[in-house]
Amino acid sequence: MGVNGKAGRSRVAALFSLLLLSLPHNCLATTVTLAWDPSPDADLAGYRIYYQANSDQLPFRGTGALEGKAPVDGGKVTVASISGLDPARSYYFAVTAYNSLGQESVYSNIVQIPETLPPLVSITSPADNTSVATALDVSAAATDNVGIAKVQFLVNGTQVYETSAAPYTYTFNAAPLAGGTYTIAARAVDLAGNAALSQPVHVSVPGDVISPTVSLAAPSSGSKVAGTINVAASAGDNVGVTRLELSIDDTLLLGSNQSPASYLWNTTSFADGSHVITARAYDAAGNSGVASATVVVDNGASQAAPPPPSTSTSTSTSPPAAPLTLADAQFALQIASGQQIPTVEQLQRLDLAPYLNGQSVPNGKVDTGDVVVILAKLTGKL
Repeated sequence: MGVNGKAGRSRVAALFSLLLLSLPHNCLATTVTLAWDPSPDADLAGYRIYYQANSDQLPFRGTGALEGKAPVDGGKVTVASISGLDPARSYYFAVTAYNSLGQESVYSNIVQIPETLPPLVSITSPADNTSVATALDVSAAATDNVGIAKVQFLVNGTQVYETSAAPYTYTFNAAPLAGGTYTIAARAVDLAGNAALSQPVHVSVPGDVISPTVSLAAPSSGSKVAGTINVAASAGDNVGVTRLELSIDDTLLLGSNQSPASYLWNTTSFADGSHVITARAYDAAGNSGVASATVVVDNGASQAAPPPPSTSTSTSTSPPAAPLTLADAQFALQIASGQQIPTVEQLQRLDLAPYLNGQSVPNGKVDTGDVVVILAKLTGKL
């Protein structure tokens, strides 16, 4: 684009582009390095660098740089640094070319540099070296000359939470964490994209030391039971229950990874008298909780009248086995799936398969075939 000079009309070419060669950096002030394409003008005498703070209104009349007020003469080189700028301000830059007559081109493209002053951020709570076993509220304070865009919370260097609204808080949940020391910090980012990291605070976590709570719902302690009854228990934990076990007289009957859990107990497989039912729950840290109840099994075995004396000679036989129940099918399935190991008496009672020509042919083990035979007997198919 042409400009007028005292010696007559002349043209100074402005066909060059201004580029930001390096980003500004903070110390006591900001330095900006600029580069541009060379002017094709044959009578090129040099370049002038214009700058101005906080406004793109032309012409640029910036002051405060160590190189002087705008424009700064850059000679014939196509790279220049402007230093001593206030990092709390944004700046606009442009370059012109001039010839030997002092005639000057129009401005190049304008480059804007946002303010580079980082925000101030700190953890206000908790204090350093705090101990926590459950939940802990973490608070941060952040200020900036332009404005805060967001605050991020980091645990051991990894971002775990972000918020753009004050007050800047985050809840640190220590309950599921392994024991040890954790470092918490806050990172603030301002509206220009500048970021700052707070000094960290250290939090001591003992690990999960809270045992699960267990409730034995049925039967109630001291009750008298007979036949097949339902044994039910539930458990809760501050982190989570990983296993719930049901036992009779320290013999494990059921292990489940869910709560609540229940088991159909065939009391006829146990002697009349007192028996202890136990429910025990575990969490991932290995903590356990227990609940128990003592019940009295009374299936009338002690009250049964002795048989009348035989009036004829006969060979002795074993008393008839108790009728099969749904609890037997359930227990046989647990044995078949490897959850239970049967006693000799249980093996004799539940080993019914294969079933050939209408007769049971025990094979010395309890498997799914025995479960099928028991269910078939219960439904009248055998």
